[in-house]
Amino acid sequence: MFRNTLPLFRVRDIQVGVHVSWLVVFALVTWSLAMGFLPEAIPGIAAGDAWLIGAISALLLFASVLLHELAHSFVAISRGLPVHSITLFLFGGVSNLSGESKEPRTEFLIAVVGPLTSFAIAGAAFLIALLPLDARLGVVINYLIIVNVLLGAFNLIPGFPLDGGRVFRAIVWKATGSVHSATRIAASLGQLVGYAFVGWGVLRVIDGDLLGGLWTSAIGLFLQSAAASSVQHLALEHRLGAVSVRDAFTPDASAASPGLIVSELIEEHILRGKRRAVLVVEAGRLVGIVTVGDLHRVAREGRRSTTAAEVMTPADRLITIAPGASLQQAADLLARHDFDQLPVVEDGRVLGSITRADIMREFQIREALDIRHGEGAPPATMAAEPQPAKG
Repeated sequence: MFRNTLPLFRVRDIQVGVHVSWLVVFALVTWSLAMGFLPEAIPGIAAGDAWLIGAISALLLFASVLLHELAHSFVAISRGLPVHSITLFLFGGVSNLSGESKEPRTEFLIAVVGPLTSFAIAGAAFLIALLPLDARLGVVINYLIIVNVLLGAFNLIPGFPLDGGRVFRAIVWKATGSVHSATRIAASLGQLVGYAFVGWGVLRVIDGDLLGGLWTSAIGLFLQSAAASSVQHLALEHRLGAVSVRDAFTPDASAASPGLIVSELIEEHILRGKRRAVLVVEAGRLVGIVTVGDLHRVAREGRRSTTAAEVMTPADRLITIAPGASLQQAADLLARHDFDQLPVVEDGRVLGSITRADIMREFQIREALDIRHGEGAPPATMAAEPQPAKG
């Protein structure tokens, strides 16, 4: 899940959470409905009722996005792709799959089911709206119809990584037989869509719609950035797909012992080694890691009496990677958890760490020499199953 995410509950072993940015959406939706839409839709409505209905409507938006993402996740699981979490954030939601589709049909089914689910929710709400309803309930149901139609339609825009972009990628993949070409084409279209939204937002601002224009531009920037990240991910895979962690990681001969006091750890490892994290090893086995953030929490007067073992994050809370894992897997783990390094562990013994700098150095060398996927490296093996990350 994203950092700064509040875990809520689990559905079929899928952790569901909300990013703190979603709280902004909840507040804005509640406020806009309570102060603008509801007083016009129901003249004379009490302020308390308006705020309550606004909050309920915002929660229904949450539920609609969640059902949209659960549809993606359930289809992915049925097609053999594990899903470890769903995160709702500022621009909607994302299902975090452990891997990519292996065939265009799977990609198509996973992508298209989300918008179809949103349209199905809108259809069910429309049937309810045909019944004789209290005015306040009728407004909520009509809102549910509108947001789900918009949610489904927006996600069908053919710009990667939106659902429509993934559907488009699946079609191009099927036509060309190349997932790399399909991803490049779909991501390029996604960037164009992002720029188009930014341009539309600027026009709205010029036309006097400041808030709507800024929001539209923000969506465009998000889409452009996500599409650009997909292109970068493709470039990494193109160069590093068959390279293993063993070929690029930094062997660590200077790990700290659990009993080393913090002042000496800072002097001997952090400052002298120009490092932001130090592995803590005992008898050749990883027992934890100490980061600059961990050390920052130790008062200056306590640095000569506090040991590494007292401030480290223990090994059972760390994500590790095997030396035979692919470098692409390491890059994905670093990006997913926003880490700077991963301990490299084999049969319980720590060998060193793989850092973002290690991966970029390997990528830059292979790009300079035009070494592509599968050239100059043996096939990679899978990584060991990671342990839960530090929160």
